Amino acid sequence: MLRGTARKADLPPRHGYHASRSTVQSTMRRLITIIATFVVVIVIATAGLLIAGALWTSPGEAVTPAGIERNTSHYITSADGTRIAAEVWLPAKAAAPVPVVLEGTRYWRAMGLTAFGRVAAMFGMALPGVEPDRWVRYFNDKGYAYVRVDVRGTGASFGVHTTEYAPTEVEDFRSVLDWLTAQPWSTGQVFATGVSYSGTLAELMTATKHPALIAAAPLFSDFDAQMQLVRPGGVLQPAFTSRWSQLVAAMDTNDVCGVIAASEDRDVPWGECAGVGLLISGVKPVDGQWSALKQAVAGHNSPNVLAMVEGLEYRDSPWGPGLTSLDTQAFGRKQALEDAAVPLYVLTGWFDAATSNGALARFTAHASPQSVWIAPFDHGGNHDTDPFNAADAEPVWSHTQQLDRVEAFFRQHLDGRPATDKTLHYYVMGGDGFRSTDQWPPAHLAETFYYFDEQGALSAQAPDATAYDTYQVEFETGTGERSRWITQLGSSDVDYSDNQPHGLTYESQPFGQDMELTGSPILDFWMTSTQRDGALHSYLEAIAPDGRAHYLTEGVLRLMHRANTTQPFYPEFGPAHSFLERDARPMPTGRIVRVTTTMLATSARIPAGFRLRLRLTGADRASFARYPAEGEAPRWHVYRGPTKPSSITLPLAPYLAQPAS
Repeated sequence: MLRGTARKADLPPRHGYHASRSTVQSTMRRLITIIATFVVVIVIATAGLLIAGALWTSPGEAVTPAGIERNTSHYITSADGTRIAAEVWLPAKAAAPVPVVLEGTRYWRAMGLTAFGRVAAMFGMALPGVEPDRWVRYFNDKGYAYVRVDVRGTGASFGVHTTEYAPTEVEDFRSVLDWLTAQPWSTGQVFATGVSYSGTLAELMTATKHPALIAAAPLFSDFDAQMQLVRPGGVLQPAFTSRWSQLVAAMDTNDVCGVIAASEDRDVPWGECAGVGLLISGVKPVDGQWSALKQAVAGHNSPNVLAMVEGLEYRDSPWGPGLTSLDTQAFGRKQALEDAAVPLYVLTGWFDAATSNGALARFTAHASPQSVWIAPFDHGGNHDTDPFNAADAEPVWSHTQQLDRVEAFFRQHLDGRPATDKTLHYYVMGGDGFRSTDQWPPAHLAETFYYFDEQGALSAQAPDATAYDTYQVEFETGTGERSRWITQLGSSDVDYSDNQPHGLTYESQPFGQDMELTGSPILDFWMTSTQRDGALHSYLEAIAPDGRAHYLTEGVLRLMHRANTTQPFYPEFGPAHSFLERDARPMPTGRIVRVTTTMLATSARIPAGFRLRLRLTGADRASFARYPAEGEAPRWHVYRGPTKPSSITLPLAPYLAQPAS
């Protein structure tokens, strides 16, 4: 017993262990209580904030004096049963029915906020969809309701977007207009407008001939998106098309991070994506119908736009199921648009892809009343693109001033003074402002021929001896990241000032007086090529006495489309090409062929002492696909002389300080 007792006495005291364990357990219990309390407080606070956010009245949820909520969303059922999403913003002070400005969009009519997004907005965070955007705010302040619609198969609308500007997409607006005229807040007087895609749709919806639609303002719109944007001259323009394809694909699947990545041309980190998703749900559902939004997005099934455009080798290539550009573009719907006779206010920029050529073609060919303005703007009119101005120059009109002119056009129709005539106002870059004319090209311009001559000269007389200049196409040649083609996707200045004079160049003598160049330069030359495929890129520049180049215009033509036609689909103001498959001809290698084509229209004052420079190249890596797609680059011989008098024809006249009559 004693030995056993002694062994126990040698052990450490057990009461110390129990005391230590008790202390740890007590501490843990206190820590768990603190954490649980903290979690409960966070949950209660979060729940309180979410409830407060749900109860918070946003600017759009305020009620007008007529007792109607300012911002509401609706489904409108089209003729074939498709539900089309519409967003309505009423003027804050609307006490009686008001006229309506209508916009159809490919780019989400509105963005939705999550519950956390509403809380953030309640505390003043600037998030989309809370306050009316600048278009809504402008027209609401002028006393108009503003209605923006997701076209079928996009945004929160149901249906499938088979192709851009499909006839069914346009026809949906007949039902939208019916709905608008039936609303108690509407006078039944509707005006259509928008920029880019929305601008094109504003013109196309006039073809419904709905009596409520009394005027339209297509701004920076596409008259022929195939040949004036995505495949000018038949040459694929992937720089714009690939990013735009990614953008609309992300929008149609309600992928917010994909939209950011495509619109800003960058990768979106996971953390940023998660943060955006915490606040913004993507496209706004109609009247909080989240299940309907999910169902609509699941059924969109939009086509791959880039793949579709890559397949547009010819004018008669498919543009959607069973359609070509003749079925989808404004130029192909001439009769319907003329029959509607809806007056148009048209605004575009000289360097906005080739939209100015579309505006000129419409002005010349369509009988509808039109007030057309062409100014030195980028796509959307946010930047001055006059090549003779400083890079940071303000545009000739601010955004508000542009809308002021649109609203004044609408207002005259409300006041019973509908437009009945056609007038074109064109800005002379480097000059003193706008000229007005009732015909294009203006009557005071004369065709002036400049012939390719030896030592890279442009001469008034054809050279005495026939010869040729050799040019090896360089596929690395390009116009940089700020060309008239690339800047269509994002708001950016158009600037060619850093481009190097690659290719074959021909220069005139300095002018002895100020000259006006207004119209479409025409190229007429003889050439051979070592390849059966190729692209002609031509540039016209004004060269200052100090050697600085001022970009004036350009032309682009896939050489297999070089055959001219006497029956173009619309006025080209010079030699035209059909771009039809039946007229395509590969280049005959080693054999001399004549190429006659028209460059894009322009207008500029060429100061005394300046020269003109023509550049011919076979590639523009920054914007366009290469031709041929594989193999060696072509080598050209460009001929000059009495038997092959290669030339450029320029519409020139002495510059008048006062507008031409």
